Amino acid sequence: MPHDTKKTLQRLAARLFTLPVEEYLTSEKFFDFCRKYDLCDAWKEYLVLSRDTPELYGSAVTKNAFGLFLQHIFHSRAEEFPDLFSLFLIEFSQEIPCVIPFDDLKKDFMQLGYSEIETDTTFSNVKAVNPTPYP
Repeated sequence: MPHDTKKTLQRLAARLFTLPVEEYLTSEKFFDFCRKYDLCDAWKEYLVLSRDTPELYGSAVTKNAFGLFLQHIFHSRAEEFPDLFSLFLIEFSQEIPCVIPFDDLKKDFMQLGYSEIETDTTFSNVKAVNPTPYP
């Protein structure tokens, strides 16, 4: 049975929206991240597309844009996706006093087709930079 990557990536985005990721997505630090990895145009495109969707308003706009953004990276830069996602988490985790749901994110990653080794490597990079979880 073919796996629904769109659904998995939307779930990945939703998991991060249980944390204050929206604040980070609207920050200058996230804009710097996008600029550094040549993702500004994609983020702006999906943000505008989401703002122009009449049934979306408030935080649903940013949540939708982020899901589309992840899909874009996954499909257009598949080999880089794990590294870009871990770099995103590293930047984001330094901005929040919350525990990142690594176990759930790892399950999503494996459903996207990444091996256990690739998945562990991706998330161990984040844990190495931010080893002490917040209460």
